[in-house]
Amino acid sequence: MTDKPIILEAGEEITLRRVAFGESPERTLRREDMVRLRGLRLVTDGKDGPCLTASGRAHFETLAKPVGAERGPGGFQAEIERIRRSGPREA
Repeated sequence: MTDKPIILEAGEEITLRRVAFGESPERTLRREDMVRLRGLRLVTDGKDGPCLTASGRAHFETLAKPVGAERGPGGFQAEIERIRRSGPREA
């Protein structure tokens, strides 16, 4: 049996990201999104509030990342340094 890919609406993706970063108290998260994310078993209740399950973490990793953001420490700063080292662009 193959698992169907999980399709989230834009608001649900935002809520999943907010849970992943752990900086939003549950009372500030959209209730409808949390019900669906829990139903999909992407989010569970942790001792300090909602947290991602293993499936939730895997799905979070597939979401689009901001331009210049690399996975790992110092991604944005590393990108800026790479651009600086490449020198001025020619017109």
